[in-house]
Amino acid sequence: MDLKKRSLEALDWPFMTAELASHACTAAGRQASRQIEPLRDRQAIEQCFDAVEEILALRDAQTAAPPLAGIGDITEALAAAARGDMLELEDLRAAGETIAALAALARFLRLHVASAPALLELGAGIDLDTELCSTFESAFDEHGELCGKAYPAIGELRRRMAALERRTRSLMESLLDSPEYAELLQDRYVTLREGRFVLPIKAQAKGLGLGIVHDASRSGQTVFLEPSSIVPLGNQWRIAEAGLRAEERRVRAELGGLLKRHADALDRALKAATAIDLACARAAFALHLDAVRPLLGNNGVIELRLARHPVLALGDEEVVANDLSLSAERPVLLLTGPNAGGKTVALKTIGLCALLLRAGCFVPAAPGSRVDLFTEVLADIGDQQTVHEGLSSFSAHLATLREMLSSAGPGTLVLLDELASGTDPSQGGALARAFIEHFADSGARVVATTHYAQVKAMPAEDPRVEIAALEYREGKPTYRIVPGMAGESYALAAASRAGIDETLIARARTLMGDAELALHEALSALDAERERSESAKRRAEQAAASLAERESLLAERERQIKRRAREIAEAEAKDFIDRLRAAEREVREALTTLRLQPSEKQATAARAAIRKARPAADLPDPPKRQQVPQRPARPGERVRISKLQATGEVLAVSAEEVELRVGSMTLRVKPGEIELLAGAGPARGPANYSAGKRAKAAAASNHSPDKRAKAAPVSRHSTGEHAKGAAASQHSTGEHAKGAAASQHFPDERTKAAAASLNRALRMPGN
Repeated sequence: MDLKKRSLEALDWPFMTAELASHACTAAGRQASRQIEPLRDRQAIEQCFDAVEEILALRDAQTAAPPLAGIGDITEALAAAARGDMLELEDLRAAGETIAALAALARFLRLHVASAPALLELGAGIDLDTELCSTFESAFDEHGELCGKAYPAIGELRRRMAALERRTRSLMESLLDSPEYAELLQDRYVTLREGRFVLPIKAQAKGLGLGIVHDASRSGQTVFLEPSSIVPLGNQWRIAEAGLRAEERRVRAELGGLLKRHADALDRALKAATAIDLACARAAFALHLDAVRPLLGNNGVIELRLARHPVLALGDEEVVANDLSLSAERPVLLLTGPNAGGKTVALKTIGLCALLLRAGCFVPAAPGSRVDLFTEVLADIGDQQTVHEGLSSFSAHLATLREMLSSAGPGTLVLLDELASGTDPSQGGALARAFIEHFADSGARVVATTHYAQVKAMPAEDPRVEIAALEYREGKPTYRIVPGMAGESYALAAASRAGIDETLIARARTLMGDAELALHEALSALDAERERSESAKRRAEQAAASLAERESLLAERERQIKRRAREIAEAEAKDFIDRLRAAEREVREALTTLRLQPSEKQATAARAAIRKARPAADLPDPPKRQQVPQRPARPGERVRISKLQATGEVLAVSAEEVELRVGSMTLRVKPGEIELLAGAGPARGPANYSAGKRAKAAAASNHSPDKRAKAAPVSRHSTGEHAKGAAASQHSTGEHAKGAAASQHFPDERTKAAAASLNRALRMPGN
């Protein structure tokens, strides 16, 4: 018994290698895929994985895959050349095409050395001599014949033969129309017999001495005659042909000798190209399987996430993915559940993933999966009953298990399907448990499927054993693995689904022992409770998902509101800045006019422009000054002149006018045009006049209208001084407007600051 071969066949490994071979480009690559040897070195596996990832990356970058087309299997031709045999022209042509393809592959690898170093390492053996490549590159023409340019003698002989052929055909066609052959021709055409141009003539004319007969028809009614006038040309053609054949043999020998000298280098190059072809096949196979690069270790760990059975994954049907694990702490995994529920599929999934890793291939699982390197994968799956050896199913299983016991140990993965089945359940269960314990003691990793209650009870007593159940819901299997559960076999339910009479099923239930019935009911109740728990869990997850969705919607709505608020604030700020600038222009224009034409009229116009600008800039009115109860002003008091926006000291008071001192000027205004200032008192220092002087000034004022007229320029001068101050205020306002515009991205603070600044700039008495 070949245990390794039987294990591979039990796991459908030949089918997997055939699928891998279908993705290879060369004959040698296909053969290597079908006969792929397991890798036993972790570094070698990682190098294979690196090469696969590089090929996939080249494809993702829309870079052409390594060029392998044209690489033929020329090993036999190389062996013949090494023996000194004369190679046929087609063998040399195939060798030339292969050499050119190998050279192109080497150029590709050198071109992509930065992005594909692992591929370059695989192709390191492709190191061909320049003379070899150039000679074979020029040796053949586009028709696959030896090139006349590369070998001038061959070209000259071909041209001579072509000229003789044209001349001969021309003469032969002229004989077809000659009277000499008019009655002798059996048909009107020119053909070749034994390399000679001949005419088909009637058999009775062959003795007329017209030429040489080279052949006859099957009926004997026609003979093929080479006319005597054509014979010399035919002889020349045959001589040229013989020369051509001799020259071709010489060239073939020369090319064969070149292959002989470089046979070892070509053999290494072919092996390197085969390795690259195998890497490309692995990459294409990974795409077909939707496989990923697994993590790799040497500790006997398997941690498959959402793993799919590789054979099923290659089909068109949807495959249920499951999590499967083995570790040093839990080296045994028991799979329980109903028949046809997916236990064997899960068992084979683990075994095939371990074999794929040893073949340098990715595994059909989710990213983050781990498969450690196992030196041996041993499987006992299926019925191995044999008639010629006189073995029953149970005996065949025992024979396989005996070999497994001697082979299993650290680094071994043991797969057991329905262990110790086909015998008495109580004894079979005990035997199965003993086998599992022995394999675990040996350091092997064990995956077993079982229906035995004794085996299902192992996790409660042995911490090395993990159990899982294949889910059975609503009367049918779901093929989903539930870890930590001991699954019910559901044999009675299966019988009911198969259409067995319910009375028979009821009778079978009554015949079950008390312990078996209790276990059956307990497992059924546990499954029902688990189903209710999972249903509640699904509802909770759905509610949580719905709540999360609503929270997401509310958060998005809040973001939209905040974004809209920012947009509105920015729009309002922009509108404010625009109004601010418009107000600034109006104030600037009014003050400019006042500066150029200082007068009471222009001052009034400026105040009107400022009052108009304030609401345009949406500024609050300046606070009103405290009003002092009006009474007649007395000499020496300080008052404010409303029209001129200036303050001065009262010099004299009469019923019709008040004489004031403003700076160094003396003004006369009506009593209603002044306001007493709060806390005003007599002026101090040089500004005070004596009572006599004030009386004299008042008398002079009452009798000198010309002096009053002379006071007007003083008023204009005062107004001009005020305009200069307002212009300075305007400059300050302009600078603030620039600052407000610069801070328009912070509308709340900017708006307050700009409004306050403009208010200060425009806050002039009386505005």
